[in-house]
Amino acid sequence: MSTSHEFRLMQLADSFFPSGIFGASGGLESLVRSGRVKDSRRVLQFIRQQLQFQLVPCDCAVFLAVMKAARKNDVDAAVFADNMCYSIKMVGEVRVASTRSGRQLLNSIIHVAPTRFAKRFKRKIDSGACAGTQPACLAIAADSFGIPRKSALRMMLYSYSAGMVGAALRLGIIQHIDGQKILSQLAGDINSVRIAGIRDIWQLSPLIDILQMQHERDELRMFIT
Repeated sequence: MSTSHEFRLMQLADSFFPSGIFGASGGLESLVRSGRVKDSRRVLQFIRQQLQFQLVPCDCAVFLAVMKAARKNDVDAAVFADNMCYSIKMVGEVRVASTRSGRQLLNSIIHVAPTRFAKRFKRKIDSGACAGTQPACLAIAADSFGIPRKSALRMMLYSYSAGMVGAALRLGIIQHIDGQKILSQLAGDINSVRIAGIRDIWQLSPLIDILQMQHERDELRMFIT
């Protein structure tokens, strides 16, 4: 089995990679402030629910659709998937965070591992044809690095989960060992996901949406979402 993609996979999954995702809590900050999440059990529950009701049915479907489009050199299909992702995110703060992270990620890839497809997609963003969401740009980054789709998908879900664990640590509700236990418990969830087609994407997290709308108006915030 070829392992030539493994270094690139680790590079892209590393929090050191300048994607901007480090500053997001995905609504966890608001849940902690409201007293709904206080310990590691609740953090695990939060991440699982977000995977089930947001990441897998929406972001992962967009991610795989854009990776497929990149392999086929079909920039219009990538634009369609990216716009679907942007339109389904109801919270303004989340849309802004996703596009900032996505565009920063894409710019980094163009400097590190430029491909013709990545440059074409950036031109579509610059022209206003699409938004440049994080899942779409991450997919183009993974394709530029030659990472297989299954590995790239797991990397995406792990990076999200690790980011939420990191947010919980900075919010002071779990310790480092708790974080590693949470990630270990999520391994089965991440390795067994099934992704729908791009035209069947959906997400349902009304409480998180409401809390993130409130988060937009908070004067003191540790995270951007």
